[in-house]
Amino acid sequence: MNLDAELQGLPTREAAYYVRLGLLLELFTLAEVSDWVDEVLWREEEPEEFFITLYGLLRTGKPRVPTYLKTAFAAETYSARPLLGWLQQQWATGRWPLSQLIRSLYRLRTLVHSDQEVGWIYALAADYEQAAGGPAEELLPVQQETEAFLACYREYTFANRGKWQQLDIKVEGYLANLRQ
Repeated sequence: MNLDAELQGLPTREAAYYVRLGLLLELFTLAEVSDWVDEVLWREEEPEEFFITLYGLLRTGKPRVPTYLKTAFAAETYSARPLLGWLQQQWATGRWPLSQLIRSLYRLRTLVHSDQEVGWIYALAADYEQAAGGPAEELLPVQQETEAFLACYREYTFANRGKWQQLDIKVEGYLANLRQ
């Protein structure tokens, strides 16, 4: 993922939040974070201290990077829906197994907006656990429901954040209609 293109224009606090969670969800690697930091440092005449410190950690203390991302702007929280959009994009590439997708979704359960989203995530995780021990064809309905759930978030990008309020209304309707 090209983090520089994805995160360009975001306030540093918000970018740090999404990078931390993207790492937690295994959406990208520390190498991709390093590429992003390099781009920012090259572009900015006077880069923020956050990027200079992160650069140093990426070169010498990689295990401390997630902790730094969390503590640099500890009280910051933002919408989890762009993360669901990233998960949808990652799944669409075909490079992720269903198990990894479900694991990443489950990690987001406490950050999503609505009880409906929480319910979907728990239901998908439970359905996956139940089907995982059986024949491969038992996973097909779980895969289809997961794809349908994530499709609700495909339009959440940072480029169209001005439309998020409208998308929030649409998503609630999509989710209500999914299991009917």
